[in-house]
Amino acid sequence: MPKRKAQDAPGETMAASAQDAQNDFTIGLADPVKDYQRLIETRVQVDEIVDDDVTKKNFRRTAAAAREAVWQLLFDDATSADESRQKKAADLLEQYRSDACFYDPWPYNEWIVKLRDEILKRELLGFWRESIVKNQLGPCWSRDCDLFDGDDEPPLEFYAHAGCSAPFAASLKVRAALQHQASLEPASQEPSTPGELTPDQTAALTGQFEAVLTKENPLEEYRTLMKRFVLVNIIVPDDVHKASVDKMGAAARDIIWKLLFDGTPSKEDQEKAAELLEEYKGDAGFYSPWGFNEWIVTLRDEVLKRELLDFWREKMVKLELGPSCSRDSDYFDLDDPLPLAFYEKAGCTAPFDAVSED
Repeated sequence: MPKRKAQDAPGETMAASAQDAQNDFTIGLADPVKDYQRLIETRVQVDEIVDDDVTKKNFRRTAAAAREAVWQLLFDDATSADESRQKKAADLLEQYRSDACFYDPWPYNEWIVKLRDEILKRELLGFWRESIVKNQLGPCWSRDCDLFDGDDEPPLEFYAHAGCSAPFAASLKVRAALQHQASLEPASQEPSTPGELTPDQTAALTGQFEAVLTKENPLEEYRTLMKRFVLVNIIVPDDVHKASVDKMGAAARDIIWKLLFDGTPSKEDQEKAAELLEEYKGDAGFYSPWGFNEWIVTLRDEVLKRELLDFWREKMVKLELGPSCSRDSDYFDLDDPLPLAFYEKAGCTAPFDAVSED
């Protein structure tokens, strides 16, 4: 006669259930943020004293569950493009990134690149622009995580895809220029009261300034305006800073066009145009090269149409004043094609090889 299986005692059943609950790091797709927050509150941010290794292990398991849920919401269903699923993924990703910056950013930084590549591969461009780029959900770095050194490279390249750029790119040049600014002569305008903003600082903070360049000394005027309203030592909102950079770019394009095409340009006018064009290209390569890259083709075509061949050969080709690329901008990968065809006009070729140098 077969033996009957003994039933578990009530205490043993409860203990087993508790153990199962402790091992459950599941994040569902119905309300993933709620599930994630529950895991953080009950397994990571607990009130009692817990060994650091246990906390780290629990966060890593929670993080793995978050990554899996985000991936499923975006890619594992025919309705992955559904707006509600994408919003759930974005909200969960934002929560996870915030905690990763505090507890363990390196797995996040490695995984988010794979997520980006899959998003772009599947052409989920709305999610890429409005969630990943706009909300700055790329790799953790020194600006938002104390585990990174302030000298570490910011993740500019991560965002430089599908026509986008890092939302914080404009403010980085300010940081780089602060030390140089300190060595310059004090500004002529001083606030009348300590802590009060100067008129230039107020204009930089609001973006309300005129960007007008003249034919007399356009390069110096451009640099002066950049110093006064863009490279400032106060915190300016990224959108205002970007608009100011765009305004300066438009002013540079306008005066370059006038120098070259308002009548027959003199050698001096061509020299001024080339100097400003080189400066503008450098700034565009740092802030956001896409507008420059589109416009420079129009400029080239007009230069050739008007047969300004010396300017074309000696300035635009020799000085590499064509589209920004991986040779001069961190927004491009080394694998991105170089703009060889741009220079293949009027008997010229690109002044560099087809393969970008490492």
